[in-house]
Amino acid sequence: MKRSMVCNGPVLFRLEPSTQAQFKNIRHLESEDKLRMSEDLEKHAGRMMATLDDIVNNIDDVDYALSKMPTVAQQDVQFQGFTADQLALIEQPFLDAVRIILDDRYTENMDTIYRIVIKFILEHLVHTSR
Repeated sequence: MKRSMVCNGPVLFRLEPSTQAQFKNIRHLESEDKLRMSEDLEKHAGRMMATLDDIVNNIDDVDYALSKMPTVAQQDVQFQGFTADQLALIEQPFLDAVRIILDDRYTENMDTIYRIVIKFILEHLVHTSR
C-alpha cells in the first residue's frame, strides 16, 4: 500500500498545492514524476501508510485503532503551517491506493466500506491533531 500511496501522493498536492510547500525536502520538486521519485516523500508516505494500514487491519479492535491514531497525527503536526483539516486530503489518495492494490477485487461494496473506514479514521485524526 505504501508504494501505491507514493504514486498517488502527488494527487494530494494537486488538490491543495500549498501543502507541498510544508515539506521542506520536496517543496522544490516541480513535477509529479519528480515527486513520485522522491525518497523523502516515499519515507513519509511509507510511515503514514504503515500506520494507516495497521489501523485498517485492526479496525475490529476499536480501542487499538484509536490508540494508533496519535502516531499518524504526530507525523504531520511537525510540518510548518500544518492544519488538522489537511488530513482530509489523504482520503482520495488512500482510496486510490486501495483500489490499485485490490484491483478486480475492489467492488462497490468494498468502496463503500473503505469510504466509511477512512472517514472514521480521518475524523479521529483531525480530532487528535487539534
